[in-house]
Order: sequence, then structure tokens, then C-alpha cells
Amino acid sequence: MSFKHTIFAILLGFLLVKPIAEEIPSGPVTLEQCIKIAIENNLNLRITSYQPRLATFGLDGAYSSYDPNFSVGATDSHRVSKGRQNPLEFTIPTSETDSFRHNYGLSGLIPTNTRYSIGLNGSETTGTSANNFPFGSYGAGFSLRLTQPLLRGAWSGNRVRMNIKLAKQQVESAGLDVKDQIMQTVGSVERAFYNLIADSQNVTIAEDRLKSAEEDLRIMKIKTDVGTEAKTRLPQLEAEVYSSQASLISARNSFTTQVNTLKSLLSADFASVAENELSPVGELNPVQTVFNRTDSWDKALNNRPDIIKSSISLERADIQLKFDKNQLYPQLDLTGSYGLSGSDNAITAFKDKLPYISRSATFDNSFRDIRGGDYPNYSIGLSLNIPIPNRSARASYKSSQAQKEIALLQHKRLEQTIMINIDSLIRQAESSYERIEATRLARVSGELAVKNERTLRDEGASTDFVVLRAERDLTSRRYSEIRAKADYLISLVALAEAEGSILEKHAINVEFTEE
Repeated sequence: MSFKHTIFAILLGFLLVKPIAEEIPSGPVTLEQCIKIAIENNLNLRITSYQPRLATFGLDGAYSSYDPNFSVGATDSHRVSKGRQNPLEFTIPTSETDSFRHNYGLSGLIPTNTRYSIGLNGSETTGTSANNFPFGSYGAGFSLRLTQPLLRGAWSGNRVRMNIKLAKQQVESAGLDVKDQIMQTVGSVERAFYNLIADSQNVTIAEDRLKSAEEDLRIMKIKTDVGTEAKTRLPQLEAEVYSSQASLISARNSFTTQVNTLKSLLSADFASVAENELSPVGELNPVQTVFNRTDSWDKALNNRPDIIKSSISLERADIQLKFDKNQLYPQLDLTGSYGLSGSDNAITAFKDKLPYISRSATFDNSFRDIRGGDYPNYSIGLSLNIPIPNRSARASYKSSQAQKEIALLQHKRLEQTIMINIDSLIRQAESSYERIEATRLARVSGELAVKNERTLRDEGASTDFVVLRAERDLTSRRYSEIRAKADYLISLVALAEAEGSILEKHAINVEFTEE
């Protein structure tokens, strides 16, 4: 019975807010329950799930280069020129000037790597001239300036665009880390679950062996009490009982250890579940699988997060290489500007032969000229900068070429490692399945051997030593059969992990969504 579990890894916003912990049951538990609980609670997965969020912050920071910058400034000044007596016997009269300047600007960068600067300014000047004549004026201006790289810094040489591409790849790579951690978690849970079943069955075998040894000792004591058997036969049977007790203690300890291993995968707070008793539901019932190396290779080379991340690394190296190649070109910039200006002067009148300002200069009047476009100005030009001999850019380009070659070789090495690993895992799974049949036949033969030796002992043709040895061999063979079954199932888990198909195997769908 399979289930479909959808995991939302948020790559473009706030990632995997802390989930409500799934309660770990005490008692019987299925593999599907364990996987579901682990996905929601596993600490390694919850830690890894923060990586896309951190990568998204980096992407936001890369886009911040396109954020416009707003500036504003104001200056108020006052200047007085005091009158004084000139050596030529005439007086330089006193003059006084007040001025107020204010400016506003907006500048930034657009995706084509075009820099823009927009400005608006105004200045007001008032005062009294040397002949005690009042004056006033107001000036305003608007400007727009654009700078566009044509060679270095254009297209693939746009550093901001490169950083954004790299940041996007980092977000994608972080999402693959989450998926890889989910796969590792599912695989670890499945392995732990099969080992737990095996240890549970080993405990049953050890309990059966102890019961059998105790029964043999009980019967022998009865026989010695009635005098049909010598008491010298008791120590060997007693030793077998003690040895069986030790084996049972070891089996139970191994089972408890495996329970704790599974709990560590399922819980974020071990203390709260330390007393929970987990009992695996199910049996080790392996079914023979027909393997196809080519199909397994194709799955791995298309699904595994590490091979996809390696492809991303190749793309990253290519982006860096194109950028560094662009830096070999000279700096050729196209610049253009456009501006408008306006002004207004105060009107001076006379009253009783004394001058005064009848109308002050205003910003509105000066800005009227700007709105009307009465005094435009513009310019266009080219700026060329040639670094000689540009050794830094050449060295960076050669380094990027080498880095790309290294990335290609690393990708090829990873592909080869994956293929070799899958081939080894398939062979291991095939040999594990063959071991199942071999250990089963050994166990069946051992059961027959124990039965025969008991019959011979009862007839006086065999001894307790031979019977005990046959029973120990049978117990060992039963352990071996269980181990062979568990190893085969675990080898299938390892193969599914290597193929990148373990989530598909459990009908787990990982979706990356924006939140």
C-alpha cells in the first residue's frame, strides 16, 4: 500500500515554515507512517530546508542593483560684502546676497546595463547691490543623462545580470539540496525499518532457541532424577541455556539500538519519544527484481540531484567564461544628455525715488520655461578607454577557461562514478537475492539435521554435543536467512537512491512553489 505525499519547498520566498510535528505512535508502525513522520520531523531535512530561503535572500540582493537611488539636497547661504574706504578716496558701498538652492535626483541602472540620471534643480537669489538696489532671480533646470556600454560591460559582460543568473542557479541548487536530503531521509528510514524487522525476527529466533535449550535441560533433569541418565550430562545443557540467554540479551539490545536509530530519524525531540515502543508492521518478503543497467543509468543521469547540480555548475562556469571574455574588449560607452532650463527675475519698481521689488522671482515662472521647452540643450558622444596590455582581464579569462574544463571533467567523473556505483549495486542486489535461496536451503537442511540428530540421540546413536552443535548451526542459519532477506531489500533501497527514483518508488511528489 503506497501513499502520495507532497512536499512544498519554497524557493522564491519564505521556505518551509516550521511544520507541526507529527506524533510518533507507540506500538505498531508501518513503513509508510515512518516515512511520512520523518519528512515532517527530521532535523537534517528541516535544517537543509533553510538553504533555498537563504539563497532567495541572495537573489533579492542581486536584484537590488536595479533599485533606483533618490537624492535630495538643499543649501542656504548668506554673503555680505562690507563697504570700505578705497585709497583712491572713494567709498565701496556695502552689498548683501541671500541664496537658496535645492536639487532632486533619481539615478540607477536598467537590465541593459544602461545607467541613467535624472535631475531637477532650482536656485533663488535675493539681495541688495552695492548701490542699494534690490534684486532677485530664480533659476530652474531639468537634466537627463544616459550611458550605455557598447563593448565591455554590454550583454554577457553585464556584471549585474551575471550575478542575478548565478543567484538564480544558487536558488535552484539549494532546492536540489532539499530534494537530495528528502531522498536520503527516506532511504535511511527504509533501511532502518528493514533492519528493525530483521532484529525483531532475530529476537524471536533467540527466544525460541532459549525455550528449546530450557526444555532440553528440563527433560534431562527429569531423566537424571529417575536415574535413566547420568548427571554429568547436565553441565553442557546448562551452559547452552546460559549461552542462549546471552544471545537473547544481545538480540534484544540490537533491537533497542535499531529502535533508537529509527526514532532519531523520525523525531526532533528524542526525549519526548524515548519511552515509545516501536513495533514494525510487516515481514521481510523480498520479490525478485529484473534489473536493467541501461534504464538505471538513464534514470540516474536524469533524476539525481547531484548530477543536476553538476550541470548547473557547468552553466555557471560558462556564464563566468562569457563574462570574462567580454572584459577583454575596450571600454566604449555611448553617452547622451538632454536638459531644459528656465529663469525668472524679480521686477523692481520705485516709490518716492526709492527702489523696491514689486514682484519676486518664483519657481513657477522659471519652471514655465521648462514645461514649454524654451531653452533645451542636448549632447551625444562616445567615450573610449583601452587598457594596455589588459593583463588582469586576460588572466581572468584564461582562469575561467581552465575552470570550465575542470567542471567538464568533474561532470564526466561524476557520471562515471554513478554508472560504476549502479553496476556494483545491481550486482550486489543480484548476489543478495541468490543468498536468500542459499540460506533458505541451508536452514531447511539444518532443521532436518536437528531432527535427525535428536532421533539418533534418543536411540543412543548420537550425543548431546552433536545435537547442540546442530541446533547452534540451525540458529546461525536462521539468522543468516533473515540477514540475506534484509540485505536484499536494503540493496534495492541503495539502488533506488543511486537511480534517484526512491521518491517515485514511494509515490512522493516534491513540488517547488512560490509563497
